[in-house]
Amino acid sequence: MTTLIEAACIVVYFGFLRCGAFTVNTDFDASCNLCIEDITFDEDYAILHLKSSKTDPFRSEVNIYLFKNNTALCPVKSFIGYLAVRRSRFSIACNSSPLFVMENGEALTRTFFINHVRSILEIIGLNRSNYNGHSFRIRAATSVASKIIDHLIKILGRWSSECYTRYIHIPKSTIEQAQLALISD
Repeated sequence: MTTLIEAACIVVYFGFLRCGAFTVNTDFDASCNLCIEDITFDEDYAILHLKSSKTDPFRSEVNIYLFKNNTALCPVKSFIGYLAVRRSRFSIACNSSPLFVMENGEALTRTFFINHVRSILEIIGLNRSNYNGHSFRIRAATSVASKIIDHLIKILGRWSSECYTRYIHIPKSTIEQAQLALISD
């Protein structure tokens, strides 16, 4: 289960994914939920194919590129490791089987994922109530906010409006620097 949660967390973070993009609420539906066939690998990246998303009412689909980064948080390495464990524990009946599965072989549910991540946070001494299904998107947007141009954040997160700006947490020191810049020559 550790491999599943690790892979899901890393992929969700680097893919700016909404919780609903990789989990199910109740029943798995291969026509809209992530399946084995929705991940492909190239030499330097993986492509995660989303068949639908919250901001895609017409189901025009989107490919999310996850690049190798040669760190412990490499989404490609994590995905490959997860898929190896998944294949060894559960036979993959077909390519339309759920991509992320729990220990019972069923599709990863939103409730299971959030509760599991909250338990891990509690174990390491963090407040579990500070985490919700958007936390990875919020942290991803915040992490890159000072490093890339704004419209790229919007594209990476597949936001259809400017609402992503609400997710970016700005440190007090940055606000202070901005205010000091107002009075400097």
